[in-house]
Amino acid sequence: MLTLTECRLQGPYVAAAAINEPIVDWVFPEDDGVDEESVADRFSSFVEALQSGRKPKAKSKPRPTSFLTFAENGILNAGTLLKARNNLFRKHDDYFDTFASPLFNFRTAGVAVPSPQPKTPADDFAELSLYERDDFHRQQMKMSSLSYRLQNPDMQAEETAESTKKPRKSHKRWPNAGSGLRIPQMRISSAATSPLSDQVGEFARLIQRSIVAQEIKTVEADGDEAAKEAAYMLAERQIYHRTPESMRLWSLGQTHDLRHIAHWFEQILQ
Repeated sequence: MLTLTECRLQGPYVAAAAINEPIVDWVFPEDDGVDEESVADRFSSFVEALQSGRKPKAKSKPRPTSFLTFAENGILNAGTLLKARNNLFRKHDDYFDTFASPLFNFRTAGVAVPSPQPKTPADDFAELSLYERDDFHRQQMKMSSLSYRLQNPDMQAEETAESTKKPRKSHKRWPNAGSGLRIPQMRISSAATSPLSDQVGEFARLIQRSIVAQEIKTVEADGDEAAKEAAYMLAERQIYHRTPESMRLWSLGQTHDLRHIAHWFEQILQ
């Protein structure tokens, strides 16, 4: 994350970064709330299609995520990642922060923050007391909500639609205009068999997208196709994404990779 925030054009700054198997999004696919239609929803869609004279279309199954496909990777597995998340973050909100999940600088999370886990009562008396308190609170909320809706009937439909709306992933502009930040050169590697390969690949693409947008705006070449092509080539050179077949964690002493990275740093800092 420091690579993205300490890259100001003036003063000391991060000129380059090399990262291997980074966790840039702690919201793993198990939290994504994969869109699964209920039987009733599918039947309703089927009936609507028949009534309108359209042929019902079969929905294609989403591509399996790398997190699930390679969950049992012998070097870095999904269970280890989930355990690390539970140990590092006390609350769900904490790993939705852009400093913890730098991918969220470039897009929204796309899912709501999970509700906190209920506290376990110490004994039966405490459990009964907690239940009565929660039940009283729920009744008060229902009465308040009913009173408000009776006084504001037009708001009910809007609130219902808003409450059922699912969060969507959407792009974010980063760095912000006038921030004085310029994304440095980066070498990003993640194995094709890593549970993190999907998020790392998306991270690299979104950074490249940001560089292209920033470059086109800098040279004011919105309608210049040659300038756009040059911006894309610059982004690919600046953000190099490597996907080896087998996983190589630098912490395990992959000296060949480290020597190569050291030589790359030397060239940049000359």
